[in-house]
Amino acid sequence: MLIRRSLRPQLRPPARTYRTSPVARYVGRAVGEPILLSYVHRARLLRAGAFALGAGLLFHAGLVVSCCSTPPSPPGPRTDASPPATVDRHLEVARRYAPIVLQETHPRRGREDLPSNLDFDGDLVGRNNWEAFERFRLVPTVYYALLETETHLFLTYHLFHARDWSPFPLGLQDTHENDGENLQVVVEKASGLPVLLYAQAHYRGRAYANDRARFGDGEERIRGGFLPLDGEGRPVPAGTHVAVFVESQGHGIYGSEDRSARISIATDGATRFRKNSGLLLRPARDGEEVREPDSFTSGTVPYRLESTVAKLWPGLREGTILGNGALFDWPCPYEDGRVRLERLPRAYDGNRYSGPLGNDRGISPFAVSFGFSCGEVGSLFFDPASRWNRAIRVPEPWSTTYLDDPFGPTPPAPRR
Repeated sequence: MLIRRSLRPQLRPPARTYRTSPVARYVGRAVGEPILLSYVHRARLLRAGAFALGAGLLFHAGLVVSCCSTPPSPPGPRTDASPPATVDRHLEVARRYAPIVLQETHPRRGREDLPSNLDFDGDLVGRNNWEAFERFRLVPTVYYALLETETHLFLTYHLFHARDWSPFPLGLQDTHENDGENLQVVVEKASGLPVLLYAQAHYRGRAYANDRARFGDGEERIRGGFLPLDGEGRPVPAGTHVAVFVESQGHGIYGSEDRSARISIATDGATRFRKNSGLLLRPARDGEEVREPDSFTSGTVPYRLESTVAKLWPGLREGTILGNGALFDWPCPYEDGRVRLERLPRAYDGNRYSGPLGNDRGISPFAVSFGFSCGEVGSLFFDPASRWNRAIRVPEPWSTTYLDDPFGPTPPAPRR
């Protein structure tokens, strides 16, 4: 006997009560039941999450663009507010070994890639430099400091840019007010020639050496050799000027032979930037005019030298150029047996939005080190002979006794 399906008794499970949640209601299930998302439901959830994330990123980027976008140039000529360069008795030695700076530039915003004096607007305040950049003329400048031992010279050079910038800032620490990077040239006194190069790029330092038979890896790895040049930028074995490459926008410094250096140098000194826009900056000769160039895409630009020690060390020691509203900030303690600082500045003071890590990001002239942690920062500036001796394998003789030390011993800070 056939029983029609419509006449069969309908067996239903007993009624149950479930709690509900927004997600459960959205997918049509109750909490406690298996939630088996169909393809359509999963797609809806993914689209909703992507929309929320995209809206958040757009809002974040809008805040950054409104803060860090480049304002239009002011009408009329820019003001010249730069004071004369402050130098010391080491000027000629610093000039003899000053680097040849191969500065990559942006074809339309190359002025933001020009190394300049940190007081181009006439003051030693960090947090007004982004706004002042368009109103004042720049003076191409490289800062220097010299420490001498019985066997070597340690020359530390600092490059300052008013802006670390990006054409499309996303607020991920890609744009900030004030930018600083450092390099150091180590000269062997017996030969009078550079034997080591240190270059800093974004809180990490790199070591370069040509004589790998005498210098070897240690705590730090030697990244390759460096290129010695004469005063005009031509490669020569006995050159006293080391070539360094400086990237556009972020301004990290690399040895010219580093694989990160987007540059080639011919035997006659002709330079070619891979992005076809850049400047060769060399130390100015006595009496040579130093000024902001007319073009930022090609050519040779002389730069002046200014003493880090004579200009900035007194203010740092006394604390007048450190803190919110001053020139430097983001401090940490430093001590090496000769020098003791309760507040060594790691960065320039700034107030332009630069991402979740804060506004003070441009590296200070004193924050010279292979790493960027407290205790390490400043070691290559204040005690380079000892720091190199620990970082890599160095040949004998290698003295760690300084002659005519401008930094130590530093008396302990008075109690307040």
